[in-house]
Amino acid sequence: MRPVITLTTDFGLNDPYVGIMKGVILNIAPDVQLVDLTHQIQPQNILQAALVVKTAYPYFPKGTVHVVVVDPGVGGVRRPIGIRSYGYWFVGPDNGVFTSVIDSQANCYELTTEKYFLKDISTTFHGRDIFSPVSAWLARGKTLRAFGRKIADPVMLDLPLPKFDGTSIAGQVIYVDHFGNLMTNIDAGLLEGVFERPESLEVQIGRRTLQGPVSSYSEAPEDAVGIIINSWNALEIFHREGNAAQKLKVTVGTPVRVTQAE
Repeated sequence: MRPVITLTTDFGLNDPYVGIMKGVILNIAPDVQLVDLTHQIQPQNILQAALVVKTAYPYFPKGTVHVVVVDPGVGGVRRPIGIRSYGYWFVGPDNGVFTSVIDSQANCYELTTEKYFLKDISTTFHGRDIFSPVSAWLARGKTLRAFGRKIADPVMLDLPLPKFDGTSIAGQVIYVDHFGNLMTNIDAGLLEGVFERPESLEVQIGRRTLQGPVSSYSEAPEDAVGIIINSWNALEIFHREGNAAQKLKVTVGTPVRVTQAE
């Protein structure tokens, strides 16, 4: 199987940055298979990138290299790192973007061996000069020990977690997708563990109270706002054939409360 490298950035598609990264990778590993996960992360939104990585990485072959460049601290004191976790490689800035894939078994290395970087390192484009070449060398069979020293203190985000108070779950919107669907931090496993009838819930968001969940978007009435367990296996609030974020005038961080429907 050809080695796989995925790219996740906040670069957008109007500028040449993503293409340049691909050029660097292909110069080192011409047989690699490149996959654009997304380049539409909100600028500098480290949490959003961390959630995207968490959702996407398990669907790739083991040994895939996942490169993430959402890097507001580029050129500063933050470290470039490489990680081996769950059978995958992760390469990017040490700013918490890999929080969801780091556990006690993960091996984390600060990237310091400059012979594997491009010759002239810009203070504004480590995606090109450090992360792309390192990912290519990993795809060619190098191990993380070749790139620097092992570290035990990677930066970890304080991810928002839902709370159960005995009768209800308090969570929040953590991601808004292209369609305006509102992904929450309340997963299906928690709902099933807490409520006797997880198929019959009441969700409070803003001034709206919603009943559900439905089993498909089409099950909701036209132009209705509803709730569903989505492909992330989490509670999602949607607007059928519309945009829930706009309809409800909410965004990331908006509180969500779930109770058992009577």
